Amino acid sequence: MNRPTRRMDQKGLRILRANEYRVIRQAASSARTDAVYPPPAERGEAAPPTLIGGVNDQKIGKMDSGEREKSIAVDWLAGTIPFEKLDLLMSYLRAVTGLDPEYKNYGFHRYQASAIWEVFGSKVCWDLDEERRREHRNRIFVEVTGSGLRCFPVPSLYQFCRELSTKFWFKCTRLDLCFDDFEKIIGPEELFEYSKQDTVIGFKKVRDDFEYDTKGNFKGGTVGFGTRGKNGSGKYLKCYDKDLESEGRVNSIRWEVQFSKAKANEVFFNLAMSEDITDFATKIALFIGGSIDFIERNGRRRDPRDRLAFWEQILHHLGAAKLRGVDPDKSIETSMGWIESSVSPSLEKIRRAIGDDQYYEWLQEQLEGVKLRQSALDEIVVYQRVNGAPVASVPF
Repeated sequence: MNRPTRRMDQKGLRILRANEYRVIRQAASSARTDAVYPPPAERGEAAPPTLIGGVNDQKIGKMDSGEREKSIAVDWLAGTIPFEKLDLLMSYLRAVTGLDPEYKNYGFHRYQASAIWEVFGSKVCWDLDEERRREHRNRIFVEVTGSGLRCFPVPSLYQFCRELSTKFWFKCTRLDLCFDDFEKIIGPEELFEYSKQDTVIGFKKVRDDFEYDTKGNFKGGTVGFGTRGKNGSGKYLKCYDKDLESEGRVNSIRWEVQFSKAKANEVFFNLAMSEDITDFATKIALFIGGSIDFIERNGRRRDPRDRLAFWEQILHHLGAAKLRGVDPDKSIETSMGWIESSVSPSLEKIRRAIGDDQYYEWLQEQLEGVKLRQSALDEIVVYQRVNGAPVASVPF
């Protein structure tokens, strides 16, 4: 088998090694007896994080040029808390969202009742009678989807995870972490070809789910590592073209790792007990990058120095990634600034050309019936939650 061509220059390799050594040394010098670290490596579990890098360090080298700012995220969160904390949790979520939920006389996952915050992608489910409560071990179910988690500014997301653990004794049953590779270092098709060459560390099963048109052109699909469900190890990784999946809204290759069972709770607890926001974001990157490895087999031995170049570059970018989160001021104010700098001259030109009466009538017609994406609606809710809603807001 020919050695895969490495797509990283020597300067980039030196930067990567120097950055690893710098942060390993810093972590060792600041280690404390009560510190929380990622779980130990075992076959089929998360490999030890090979990328050690500060998530806020953007000056790592020329290799890292491009948009790196909204790369890693918590994309799904689900678990249970004791039933006796139901009222406290409901009060807490009302305070966090600023909204009352919609109550349902049915639940999910065999629970009997539920409360749903549709805008925040969140739900709480519980049982009404004692027999069913015993079936669920006297616990209620909590779930926050990716759309809901994206409503949190980064500091609030960190605080939310911490308080779920410390105030509500949250036991995580599912945790999804994702990384968007905007550089598109490797696509799903090429990744699957490498994976068939016995290069994968951390998973035994690899499968593809690709779609092609009648001319054989790639239409999208996923490379999946591991097995979901009760027969899985509690860790499943998938890689897919987010550009195709999102119909052009996110132009990236997405790496998404889903933790479940005991492993989900172990990873979540590590994140919740992070010392600060930087530590929180760093651990997310470590758990994504440490979930798998790609090393060329050299005879019967594997040497980390033979790590495939595409994965080495992805690990490098993970170390420079920033945690994704809503900035409630900038998301709205950026739009306002763009209008002021780029659109206002054109609007003024139209106003002068057609006159005030016709202009304002025309402008109103342009705004009527405009449908906003869910991400825009989320930004509006968060902005109004932080800054206060206008007296007469437009319903959506």
